[in-house]
Amino acid sequence: MRYIDKGGVAVAKLMAEDQTFDPQPSIRIQFSLLSKRSKTIAKRIRWNPIDIRFNPANMLLNQVDIRWNPIEIRRYPIYIRWLFGTEQEIRLKLSTDPGLEYIIHYRKKKKFIPIHCPWKYPYFQSYLLGPNALHVLCLKDNGIEDMTQMMEHICEVFRSPICEMHIIEESLIEWIIKFQPIIQHVCIRENAITSVESLDRILKNLKVTERFWSNYNACFQYKEPIPSRCITIDNSYWLTLNSILNGNNSIIFLYDSKLTPTDINTILKEWQLGFKLRNLEFMAIEVFTLLNIHRYSDEVLNNLPNIVENNGRPMTVTIHDDDIYTLPQGPPVHNITRSDGMILSIFRHDDVIEGDKIRIFWELQVWRQQT
Repeated sequence: MRYIDKGGVAVAKLMAEDQTFDPQPSIRIQFSLLSKRSKTIAKRIRWNPIDIRFNPANMLLNQVDIRWNPIEIRRYPIYIRWLFGTEQEIRLKLSTDPGLEYIIHYRKKKKFIPIHCPWKYPYFQSYLLGPNALHVLCLKDNGIEDMTQMMEHICEVFRSPICEMHIIEESLIEWIIKFQPIIQHVCIRENAITSVESLDRILKNLKVTERFWSNYNACFQYKEPIPSRCITIDNSYWLTLNSILNGNNSIIFLYDSKLTPTDINTILKEWQLGFKLRNLEFMAIEVFTLLNIHRYSDEVLNNLPNIVENNGRPMTVTIHDDDIYTLPQGPPVHNITRSDGMILSIFRHDDVIEGDKIRIFWELQVWRQQT
């Protein structure tokens, strides 16, 4: 595919049937210069579905040093992603070629720029990282408004929705709710919101179909359920027992939880009764305690008879997309059953952090015994 600038307006022209992109720095599309007529022409091209994400830029790109958070190199059908970190980036992938990733990387202004630095914005770089090829267009970070405008251009031209969005400040809440109220993956970054009202607005006006996760430090408690198939909450002390019990989540990860042994026992009993947590497939809870580990475990498993053998238990669970979680091979510490024949296996991992403080990691797996 080649993009030709003509009179200050970029015109997209299809050059190959397989829609491969020629990663030469001189061949690019300037989305901000696209006229309505050019966009209309571009929309007529039969693009393959595109994975678009706005993500954190956990990397340092230069000619001699490449650092990349490997968790971001993931094989998806093509998406548009908007990711945040110390710097922001937009990522695009094609489902027909998952080894290729196109990145628009917004670089913050540096206080000290080498005198003989060869780079001037915009500049283009390509890298090989194992089996993956990364083509990066670096632009100057002029603020969130430029990025949202770029995202709107990309989604319009390629006719693809945003797959993943990281919210780092409250101004993005209204934008994403208005621009795309249904999205697969959403992340609330640390200190992105300051009130329970802001969180409530996100969860009630933005439909997150696949995964909601957050690592922000809340100064409030949230009592409503989080409506997403998968939720991952760091610093989950703000998520209450009622929020968990009243939700329809299938996958739940709670780190640094303040749930008590009695709270966890209530979760297990409510699941067993069959009126709560009907869709649960897997749940992990990280807690810290000064209690004796055996006493703590006895309180969690109080009045829950262990009557099922561990035969035929699956060893993996699908978290989201193609993210597979491998479960412990050893036997669970406990199994409980439900009237519909479903089994909940309970695993416990514990270690001493410092002094008498113990970290306990509970894993709850729901499965059905094969006949």
